[in-house]
Amino acid sequence: MIKWEVKKLGEVCTLQRGFDLPKDLREKGDYPLISSSGEIDTHCEPKVKSPGIVTGRSGSIGSLFFVEKDFWPLNTTLFVKDFHGNDPRFIFYLLKHFDLGRFASGTGVPTLNRNHVHDEKINITTSLKEQKRIVEILDKAFEGIAQAEANTRRNLINARELFDSYLNNIFRERGDEWIDEKLGDISENLDSERIPVTKSKRTSGKVPYYGASGIVDYVDDFIFDEELLLVSEDGANLLARTYPIAFSISGKAWVNNHAHVLKFNDISLQRFIEYFLNSISLERYVSGMAQPKLNQKALNSILIPIAPKEIREKVVNNLDSLKGNVNSLETIYQRKLEAIAELKQSILEKAFTGQLSQ
Repeated sequence: MIKWEVKKLGEVCTLQRGFDLPKDLREKGDYPLISSSGEIDTHCEPKVKSPGIVTGRSGSIGSLFFVEKDFWPLNTTLFVKDFHGNDPRFIFYLLKHFDLGRFASGTGVPTLNRNHVHDEKINITTSLKEQKRIVEILDKAFEGIAQAEANTRRNLINARELFDSYLNNIFRERGDEWIDEKLGDISENLDSERIPVTKSKRTSGKVPYYGASGIVDYVDDFIFDEELLLVSEDGANLLARTYPIAFSISGKAWVNNHAHVLKFNDISLQRFIEYFLNSISLERYVSGMAQPKLNQKALNSILIPIAPKEIREKVVNNLDSLKGNVNSLETIYQRKLEAIAELKQSILEKAFTGQLSQ
């Protein structure tokens, strides 16, 4: 029977802070530079012999990187200085199960203090033969899981790209009967009716409180009660486009001064323009790079290709249908990714509670 025992983490692996290396002193070479988010560059000389384990100390906390060649861990990281005779790959999996990310502290930039984790208790077998046997099992299991995860993430990206491609083609292959109109000429701007309310002065309720990228809170009163199109006025998302910058709302709502408020006399026109704005780059209309802003004048100047109403309605219906299908696929793939994450933890739990030992 393989013996497992409880030890302090610092007794089975010693963590040490990485080393500073200013950008102007870096020289391209054969040795990876490892930051808190992984390999970011190379350098002409290493600081640590391989194999190595690196995790984030500042900023990105919790991710683990197994490094198979001599390397330079930067000062935003912690690396395993001493494996105390244990199998490095076994320690890698042990730290994954241990979850260093839960020890992050600080509200601004989270940090991980090695002294806080060295005294934590862990379960370990000191049999090197057993460690290597468990590593072999875990490597094989995680190889299959990694492939399944990669396929799922690829499918998720494909689903999103399918919708984006279809959306872009609609406006790229416009018909001869389409006409260009400035957004300011076909909409009524209600920005003057917006009222920003600081969080401390909001009264909680059931009415959505909108900002630049959607609902940010719920309040007990409303400003608007109709079909409207909101367009982001400021924020990094104007350029990054992580979220839609135009979104339709209906019913009671409160809107702050980070989203433009547009009203149209036809809902098909509103939805058509919503899709169009989300399909184009707004870079030429946005001012400021540090704090991107789409002011009202620039918004009004955007040229919109307007299709006849019958075509607009058909386009919107088709896009709504496709978007619904894509959203369903995304939900399926996200659930699969969650199941994969749970499977990883389940396997690690078995490994480090002795359930894989003979």
